[in-house]
Amino acid sequence: MLLVWPIAGMLAALAIMSPDPKAGILLLILSFALLAAQCFRHRRINSRLRRDAEKLARNVDLLQKAEGLAGYGRWCIEIEPRRHLWSEEMCHLAGLPGGTPPRDDILRRIMPDGLKQIELVLEEHAADTDTFAIEFEVQGRRDESRILRARARNVFSPERMREQVFMVVRDITTDYELKKDRDEALARAEKAQEEANTDALTGLANRRFAMAQLDRAVVEARSTSVPLSIVVFDIDHFKKINDRYGHLIGDKVIGMLGDIARRQAREFDIVARIGGEEFLWIMPGSDGEAALLAAERLRWAVEAGTHSAPVPAITISAGHAQLGKGDAALLLFARADAALYEAKRGGRNRVGQAA
Repeated sequence: MLLVWPIAGMLAALAIMSPDPKAGILLLILSFALLAAQCFRHRRINSRLRRDAEKLARNVDLLQKAEGLAGYGRWCIEIEPRRHLWSEEMCHLAGLPGGTPPRDDILRRIMPDGLKQIELVLEEHAADTDTFAIEFEVQGRRDESRILRARARNVFSPERMREQVFMVVRDITTDYELKKDRDEALARAEKAQEEANTDALTGLANRRFAMAQLDRAVVEARSTSVPLSIVVFDIDHFKKINDRYGHLIGDKVIGMLGDIARRQAREFDIVARIGGEEFLWIMPGSDGEAALLAAERLRWAVEAGTHSAPVPAITISAGHAQLGKGDAALLLFARADAALYEAKRGGRNRVGQAA
């Protein structure tokens, strides 16, 4: 089509030089027709280009509006030479007035640490062909910190040289705040649950939690055919300690007994305070002989450990029982409790064995 203009000119020249007037007129008409057709084609192309440009402008405007509604911004980093380009929504995400260019001084001001984070991640993923994530912090105009997350992808040349990094960015500050609130709520719930299951004086499990755990331990022992033993113990003549030294000292004695019992127990055992001076020790995997030895070690540790302590010396009596074929949790507990009272009737400071 670029030959139309030379051809039209040549036809016009031939028309002028033609000795035949009729032939010259025909050549001129043909030349004008070619020029008119070319002009018409140019106008049609220009009209289409104008419509395409208007459509592109509308699409860009719609894209920017969609980005604003979705809260996403576009950020392109050209590698060599290093240059930053971003969309209008990125200005909003960065806390900048609309139309602010991503100049180096502006980036350093709003991201004193975030820019370094971005550069480190870009270097780490320099050869990646898959998308990767970047999180960084920006400082707003009122010193309001925002956390942004980008999904980034490298753009390579045909020679496999990285030319650009294209990023889609969104503000995740609210996500972090929600996560923080959720974590705090979970922590409060866990603390409340722990407090509900814990004896405040000793820090051991309380009766409600211990009996529920005993039910579970019995079910587990039945299903796995693993032995289960428990020990019930309490302080000998505890009423005399309260009457002589007062309840404050009595509480200290109970707290010290709880510490000693905790140290004697295994990691997966459960030691609980189930009454005033009465305790329960649940020992999964222990048969009657092992439970008897553990109870004797505890009895000796209490007698020796409180002999020189800044509280009145105490002893304990204990009763132990191993889960039998017909035992439910309450029956197992009752058998151990009966063995405890046999030990008391036998003179105290001793361990009784359930029948």
